[in-house]
This record gives sequence, structure tokens and C-alpha cells, in this order.
Amino acid sequence: MSDIALYHPYVQFQDEAWLKGAVLYWPKIARLLPDSLPAPPDSATVLELRAALDCIVDVPIWPGDRHGSLAQVDELFYGFLDRHLAELRPRYGIQPLGIDPILDDRPGRGGLVPRDPRLVAVHPDKMSWQLADRLADEGLLCRLDLLRPGGRRVGSGELALHRDLGTLYLAVLADTVARTNGMATVTDRPVTLATSGGWTIESMAAALLADAVPAPPAHPEPAQAFAVLALSVAVPGGLADVPVRRIVEARRHLHPELLAYRAYLDSLAPVLADLATVPDPAVRAAHLETMVEREIADRLHATRRQLTRLGFEPARALLTTQTLVPPAALALLGGALELPPVMTGSGAVAVGVLGATAGMLGGRDQVRRNHPTGYLLGLRRELGAGDAVAAVRAAYRRATGQR
Repeated sequence: MSDIALYHPYVQFQDEAWLKGAVLYWPKIARLLPDSLPAPPDSATVLELRAALDCIVDVPIWPGDRHGSLAQVDELFYGFLDRHLAELRPRYGIQPLGIDPILDDRPGRGGLVPRDPRLVAVHPDKMSWQLADRLADEGLLCRLDLLRPGGRRVGSGELALHRDLGTLYLAVLADTVARTNGMATVTDRPVTLATSGGWTIESMAAALLADAVPAPPAHPEPAQAFAVLALSVAVPGGLADVPVRRIVEARRHLHPELLAYRAYLDSLAPVLADLATVPDPAVRAAHLETMVEREIADRLHATRRQLTRLGFEPARALLTTQTLVPPAALALLGGALELPPVMTGSGAVAVGVLGATAGMLGGRDQVRRNHPTGYLLGLRRELGAGDAVAAVRAAYRRATGQR
């Protein structure tokens, strides 16, 4: 598991509460910084976190780089266009959809944005000149104009694509840069396009063309999914109101536990990756039950016995397959466990973390330090325990897309 996560699709972090949570798990957060863009006007929160923890890395990108990640993205997109152009034009073409490429100044939405909500802007440095020209020639990319008094139009230099095509492009770019440089990818936006197995022409077509042959599923990264979702439940829901100073203190104080927790999750990744390749659902379920008993339940039972010897009786927690395994693994098992859809998402992890971690591990420092998942308990102690019921409900709402 990488210690660096590449944030996308923006340069500036859109959600400061999300960033506070991210730095409690990822040692460093990277972001793509266009070569022609001056240092972004970061908020006080970002500046303070960066100064105190040295946790934000700017990765430069420029369109003239013909031997780096942009060249790999170009090769993939050229193949995609060669194979699917006839299907893409009527769905995502600028003229067929009657899109007028005008920029509006909307301070509340980050300044200059395309007037037509079907467009998404792409910074010129995030796309090679050659690919931009090819997309424009095929009618899939436009160069946005500014309106001057009297209706005069002047070029802005900004590029735009249909929002679905643009979202795909930025996801492919982030994934390519991340894999090339040994990073994971993270975002504070709703995740609609994500893969940890690398994009292919088939997976791109499956994302954009409803009648395309479904691409084979990319192998997920279960340890990462488990870690991020577990953290989202372990920390209080009101991170927006937690001072940056406390975030910094928590990370510094719990650094050894963070390393142990990440090493523990990393150790589970190969097992879960092997599990994902087992074709038969019933066999996958059997392997999973064995793994849960060996890797998780036995550890928690041992910790419970230790707490009992110390005179602290922890609350009983439900230890079931569906509440303890990463959501990516649950999604792969599907009907083999006869789980409702919500239990394959963050709700499953919410119940597992709150019940197994908080209930079984208790609060003794010596026990917390001796158990890999004790890092989550440490965060709750450092930042203040949130409402457990509210945390579970929030996780279920996220899993089902509810507000």
C-alpha cells in the first residue's frame, strides 16, 4: 500500500473536513499542479497542515512532456477514439448537443466556469497539445470563450469537454500518474469512475457507452477501501469544527500506531487480492470466512481476553462475516453471502469498526498500542468520540447515496 495518495480531479482541495480526515491516514497527499499555474491560493487550513506536517506534495505536469504520464494517456485515448468515435460523437459532441462554449464568472463556484452545466473545464496543462487538437478536430473538445461588453467573444485558453467525457479523462490521468509514481488515488468528490487495476479501452467504453460490452472488473484494492472507510467512521463526524492544531497533535502523537495500522492493512492485501480471483462465489465465501476467523476474529478474541485479565470487561460486539470484511471483498462475493446491497458498502465497515474495534478493544493504552487497529481508537480519544449511532447512520446514507 502506498504512503502517498494523489488527490484529484482539482488542484485546490474542495472539502477541508475531508482533508483533515485524509491526513490522519495518508502520510502524504499529492496533487497535480499545472506547470503554468502559480502556486494555488490555498486556504489557511491547507497552509497550516502543510507547514506542520509536510504532508502535501505538488506534482508538476505540463503538456509538452512527451515521455511521461501524458504520453501514456494519449496512447490510450487515441485507441479509444479510433475504436469508438462514431458512438462518441452523437453522445458527447459539442455541436450535436448544441453547446455554446462560454465561460461565466461565478465566485461561489470557484470563479470562471463553463456556462453550460454539461461541460467540465480541463486545465490546458493537464492535456497534451496533440490530444487536445485531435479531440477538437473530432468535435469532442471546445476552447472556451469569454464574453466582453457588446457581446464580443475572446478566447480564454481554457479547454472543456462534455462532463462525462471530461470526468473520464481526468480519472484516467490521475490513475496513470498515480500508478507510474507508485501512488494511490483519492478524491473528495462522489466516486463514479474509479479503478485500481488501470484503465483500458474496454473499461473506458463501459463507463461512457451504455451499449458497450462490459469490461472485465478491475481488481480492487480491498485494504485501501477498508482503511479509508474505517477511518471515516472512527473519527468524529464534525471534522469541519475540529481545529487544525488538534489534527496535527493527533497525527504526531499517534504516529507509531498509524504505522502499525497501515502495516496491518498492507499485510491483508495479498490475501484479499487472491480471494478476488476465485471464480466460484461459494468457494470465495468459504475462503473469506476462514480468513476472517484467522486474521480478525482471533486477534479480537485475544484482545478481549487481555482486557478481561486487566479487569475491564468490554461490551460484546457482533463478529460476523459481513461486518468485518472490506467492502470491495463483499462486492465480489455478492450473492454468495446473501447480503443486502447496503452491506457491500461503507455501512458494513461502519458496523464492523464501531462494534469490533471500539467494543472489543476498549480504551486501555497498553492494549491499544499492542493491536494494529488500535490506531482508530487513538483517534477517537485524541479528537473526541463521536456519536456512534450517528456515525453508523451516516455511513449507511453514504452507502445508499442518501443525503
